[in-house]
Amino acid sequence: MGALSNIDPTAVAVWASAVVLFALIAVLRAVFKLNFSLLTVLALGLGIALSLVFDGQVDSLNLLGNIYISLITALVAPLIFVSIISSITYVGSLKKLRSIGLRSVGWLLLTNLIAIVMTLGVAIPLHIGSGVKLVDDESTAGFLTSQTAPLDQVILNFFPKNIVGDLSGNRVVPIIITATVLAIAIVSVGRQKDVSIVKRFFEQTKDVIYKAVGYVVELTPYAVVVLGATSTAATTSKADALLALLSILVLGFVLNIIQAFVVNGLLLKFVAHVPPLTFFKAVLPAQTTAFATQSSVATLPLSIRQLGTVGVGADVANFTTPIGTTIGMPGCAGVWPMLSAVFTINALGLGYSPVSYVALAVIGLLSSIGTAGVPGTAIVTATTVFTAVGLPVQLLVPLVPVSNIVGMPSTMANVSAAVTCAAIVSRQTGEFDEGVLDSARAGRHRHRAGVVVSPAGGAVAAPVVPVAAPLGAVGVAASVVASPVAAGVGAAYKPVQPGFAVTPGLSLTLHQSMLRVQADDDADDAPVPVGACGISAHAATAKAA
Repeated sequence: MGALSNIDPTAVAVWASAVVLFALIAVLRAVFKLNFSLLTVLALGLGIALSLVFDGQVDSLNLLGNIYISLITALVAPLIFVSIISSITYVGSLKKLRSIGLRSVGWLLLTNLIAIVMTLGVAIPLHIGSGVKLVDDESTAGFLTSQTAPLDQVILNFFPKNIVGDLSGNRVVPIIITATVLAIAIVSVGRQKDVSIVKRFFEQTKDVIYKAVGYVVELTPYAVVVLGATSTAATTSKADALLALLSILVLGFVLNIIQAFVVNGLLLKFVAHVPPLTFFKAVLPAQTTAFATQSSVATLPLSIRQLGTVGVGADVANFTTPIGTTIGMPGCAGVWPMLSAVFTINALGLGYSPVSYVALAVIGLLSSIGTAGVPGTAIVTATTVFTAVGLPVQLLVPLVPVSNIVGMPSTMANVSAAVTCAAIVSRQTGEFDEGVLDSARAGRHRHRAGVVVSPAGGAVAAPVVPVAAPLGAVGVAASVVASPVAAGVGAAYKPVQPGFAVTPGLSLTLHQSMLRVQADDDADDAPVPVGACGISAHAATAKAA
């Protein structure tokens, strides 16, 4: 009985309940074919309920949550590395690369600037923090200050030092720079020599990594149950201590939600020309996971995968979204630092002039460059801002618990901004696929868009041509039936009957003298991350029409 006496009955009950919830999710997915987005949101609700039922005593589930985050984070660096190389070598145009890169950075910084201006515009008139007494904690302040770095060191950290170390440390900016330089070199050498073997290596490596990421992504609803439970437990355990800081807590939630959905919704509608509801429905799993994990980096594979369901081009999705985990970040590097600053300024009764607030906004914008997309980023960024403008860092200490909680909607706002900017850049560079967007708008399966090609001289079938994805945002992961122009070949064609099976999961049908390549809507809807470029490789065999 000695060994049994050490078993915590509450932990056993929590694990048993979690297993039951996992089984429920599996049934909803397999039997009722519940949409992946809805399943993820439902999982978050179940996790919150689990924490409330056991009064927050769900610490034993931390192991499962940490395993999931470790698994998906381990794939982030290789995913970024091979995706960027593959996308750039596919694009093959340095001019186009400059266009994508400059637009990406510009829009990411603009979303943060909007968040900064919005936060100052709301917090200053409300006099948030007035009358609040903040604790002066020098010892903890020293730790916070140690987490920041001088400007020259921040700039130096942008550049790669050791590619192995950068990959192992998930240092996004150095990885992006290394991959970009290597890809440009491949394109340049390709103008004089045949580098098809090198290109094919990175393309096939990308497919393998996407498949591996897919296995982990399929675990997302189960992981969200655990992460939702543990996050809720951490929040409720600090509720009493946060009553005095309720104003900044509530305002932090409200501003981040407005930034995530209202601001980005307007950008989507009027700049990207994408229906906001359709877009947010598609990226909801990424937003939900960001809320639960508080990590933009851990959410990255899911963000890239979901962008493909609304037509964002693979090259843009694989380039802009990773940059969004370290540049911009309007939640952690916009809303929270400005909110903390105004709160502290009013609590101390400092007289800040409009010019001082403008300087605060500029410093906040600059501090968003190179921000790490991991939990705890918001308080570190706020410390950087406080140090730069001369506010006492020790007064941030009582705000740390609030920062941990507001980090949930802040990370959701960060991810929402990154995917929104990807959609905008994709639209502006001509990489957006309307067919995939129409399918999403109609509620069809993800990555199941029809590709219409004009046959030469009548309704005939083009040959099956091996083409490495992505083909814009509409490519097929393995092989695609292309038009003579797309294929670049002059092979003979033969007539086919409607419903002729071309490749697993695809069928050809004749429609108004046009040839339509379409995936079987009955195919498996597993969340396989094929980037933003088409149909899952394991789609079921098409049925004859």
